[in-house]
Amino acid sequence: MPPIDPSGGKSRTKTKLADLDEVLRLHGLFLAGSGGARAELVFHDLSDQDFSDRDLSGADLSGALLRRSLLVNARLCKAVLFAADLRFANLNGTDLSGADLRGTCFRGAQLNQACLVDADLREATLARNDRRLALLPEHPATTRSDLNALQAQGADLSGAKLNGAFVIRSDFADAIMRGTDLQGANLHHAVLTGANLENANMAGAKLAGADLRAARLTGADVRGADFAGADLTDAIVEPAMMARDELRQAITSSCSQTTPADVAERLALHQAWLDSRGAQGAQADLTRMDLSGYQLDGACLTLAIMTGANLRGAHLARAALSMCDLSAADLRGADLAGADLRGAQLQRAYFDGADLSGVRLGALRDVGNDHRDIGSDLHYAKFVRANLAGADLRNANLRGTDFTGCTLSGVNLSGALANDANFTGATTDGTEFQGASLLRARGLATRSPQAAGAVSAP
Repeated sequence: MPPIDPSGGKSRTKTKLADLDEVLRLHGLFLAGSGGARAELVFHDLSDQDFSDRDLSGADLSGALLRRSLLVNARLCKAVLFAADLRFANLNGTDLSGADLRGTCFRGAQLNQACLVDADLREATLARNDRRLALLPEHPATTRSDLNALQAQGADLSGAKLNGAFVIRSDFADAIMRGTDLQGANLHHAVLTGANLENANMAGAKLAGADLRAARLTGADVRGADFAGADLTDAIVEPAMMARDELRQAITSSCSQTTPADVAERLALHQAWLDSRGAQGAQADLTRMDLSGYQLDGACLTLAIMTGANLRGAHLARAALSMCDLSAADLRGADLAGADLRGAQLQRAYFDGADLSGVRLGALRDVGNDHRDIGSDLHYAKFVRANLAGADLRNANLRGTDFTGCTLSGVNLSGALANDANFTGATTDGTEFQGASLLRARGLATRSPQAAGAVSAP
């Protein structure tokens, strides 16, 4: 059944600004345990209002009209937005964790970097004696959540329920969707580039034409899903899943096999190319090559092209990898201790469980005739449970980078751009944050003394 207007054509109560201010004041007291009253704005017209940075946790906004409203960085934890209309609203950075969003219309809304952990976006289904039945059209008593043309880049939807939702042509690039329930959801032509769909329920989902490049699908349930024309280039997909009939019509990439002798020859030609400044030899192009488990300790791979390469479990300790391109590469469990990665391209690369202790990931200084500084680009790279103790990440681009459970003891993040990065569960003893930008960064609620000079969200 297609999404429908939850208002059913009914009129809503238009709230005066003075009355709204009083409702919000009393709700603030309610949240503080100082009396007040919970905000009850059921079926109110709140269109074009500014709720940015407000705390509306637990508020009841069932059936409310919030079209074009500003809710930037607002808190709506466990709020009830049942059958609410949020078309073209701006909810960037908003916390909607645990919220009741059943039957909510988000068409054309912005939810970039928002938190929807454990939010309920299933279709709204009511019993005849439920008082909220009046919010729905008379026939039938169900309506699906409408997320069409939604922008939710980098949003956290871990454990959220979107089964049966309409998510056509929406943008979930680099979203965290671990364990998200997408069963039967319509995701035609949705953008899921770099999204983490680990252990997601995608059974019966419609993903025809979806962009899943560099996405992670390990442990996902794809039974009965439609991947016709979906782009899975450089995606992290288990071999058993890749062999399933559901993925037969998807656009996939595979890593080419090679031999140690071939790799040695390529490295020799690459060294000649570097020594002669391109006059001899050949630049090493290891794009989408299977180098898993290879012994490359101390190898010289400066300026090498290794996009989408499989380096899982590879040995690259003390390797020279400055200005190399490792974007979307699989480096899970790799040994990169002491490696030189200054100025490297590592966007959307996977480093889960890797050893990067003592690596150099800062900028490469004074490069070329124009004496440029080339910074390392790690935006939306995944370092889950990796060891980065003593690493140098000064001035690196760490936007949206996932450091969940990492060892960051003694890491230098001075001047780094770490907006929207995730530090949940990371060890940050002795980590230097001086001058780092940490806007909307998660997992650093209790700021260490070293982070005192960093820029963070209020």
